[in-house]
Amino acid sequence: MGKVKSAIITALVVAAVLILSLFATISCPLNEVERYNSFISSIHMGSDLTGEAYALFYPEGVISQADYNVVADDEKEEYTQHLSVYVESDKYGPEKDLLGSVAKDAEIISARFAQKGYSKYSVSVVDGYVIKVSVPTNFTYSAFKGYDATSRSDELTKIGNTIKYLTLSGTLDLKNGQDDTAKSIIPVSYDGFETFFSGAKYYAVGGNHVVQINLNDDGYKNLNNIIGNLSDGTGYFFIGETCIGLQMSYGENITGKTLNFQVGEASAKDYSIVLDSVINGNELTNKYNDNGANTEVIAITPSFGESAVVWLFVLLLLALIGAVAISVVKYKKLGLVNGLIAVAFSAAMITAIMLIGIQLTVAGAFILVLGLALLTFSNFCVFEAVRKETLTGRTIQASVKMGYKKSLTSILDLHIVILVVAAMLALICTGELAACGLILLIATIASYALHWFTRFMWFVISSPVKDKFKFCGYKREVLDDED
Repeated sequence: MGKVKSAIITALVVAAVLILSLFATISCPLNEVERYNSFISSIHMGSDLTGEAYALFYPEGVISQADYNVVADDEKEEYTQHLSVYVESDKYGPEKDLLGSVAKDAEIISARFAQKGYSKYSVSVVDGYVIKVSVPTNFTYSAFKGYDATSRSDELTKIGNTIKYLTLSGTLDLKNGQDDTAKSIIPVSYDGFETFFSGAKYYAVGGNHVVQINLNDDGYKNLNNIIGNLSDGTGYFFIGETCIGLQMSYGENITGKTLNFQVGEASAKDYSIVLDSVINGNELTNKYNDNGANTEVIAITPSFGESAVVWLFVLLLLALIGAVAISVVKYKKLGLVNGLIAVAFSAAMITAIMLIGIQLTVAGAFILVLGLALLTFSNFCVFEAVRKETLTGRTIQASVKMGYKKSLTSILDLHIVILVVAAMLALICTGELAACGLILLIATIASYALHWFTRFMWFVISSPVKDKFKFCGYKREVLDDED
């Protein structure tokens, strides 16, 4: 390859990596009211980095200290204090059903939240009668620092809606309106509306987000007839006393034996989870916070402190600088090739995590460093294999070819083993482990692909160099017959 072609390819690759890196890491104001937020500042963070949000759920008959203080004096005798809450006397005591039903409801709510894919969440019973739900705030760095005026409040609104819908109590019903005056349109002869269905799920296709409810034979046979008996041919889905925003019209929505509703992404996920839970008989026994109407979502600071995100980014940057520095010291100009690939890997991982929407935690950041180490280790293994070949007297071209050939099996096996482990974590586990598995899966694929791109760039950059041994920091063993 000639000098001109080598210079052009090198310049294009360096420019592409540089531009991607700038978009991935640099945020800046565009004008007085708008700001460009980098890919890395648009990644959603776990609770250990940007905090968590929690809400407390009081069943009917249980109130907090603050609510008890405003109760009329002549009504206070109706309550019995239990730790920090006050319980209506006829519901108080271990022999009553309320304690057991709250514990059972907490298990159902926890199972619902498990399907949300949060990196970390908790559902616990406080003081025996109160359910506490904690989830990550899901802030991006730009939202966490207030650079994005709307996303912080938007995320809290989403959390509030999720908590509201996933804690709805009551059975599934279809009514003739959306307000409190709406009446059920399911004939009494049917044993509950949920008997029409076998389950619900969420899916996305072509940018559309769909709640899909699977019909059984009774549902497929009777649902359109029931809707058709209404004057306007429209029914509204309720869980308990709450309309969840799914509207069914006569002759529409049904495709085969499925009922499909296209709504927003966050709503589609929440609706599908709570519908599937209720359809499968996992209904909450108690009504909480007036079905979510009086629920307050409280955001608290991250467990690692307000500056945790900044320190994490600094540590990741130091890991990248360290990988580049070691490469240059050990392999001279060839180390710069590995350094370029390491930067490309880092920018590509930031972009992938942002696009896929993976929630990044401290553990996820550690996986990113492992991915960078895997790439650097793979390249170093080949570099050392090539070095050994040069010591036998081979030319650089022959040494590179033989070095890659001899190290192929070990490097491929290493990536396959890690890929299998990552896939198992991503598919079998939930929460933070699943997120780490997905990051490791992407990092392993990127490492192997860029490992071979390293060879291409090695060839391109070193092509016009006369002393290729010096370029790589190698020494060639001079054989006796060459004297």
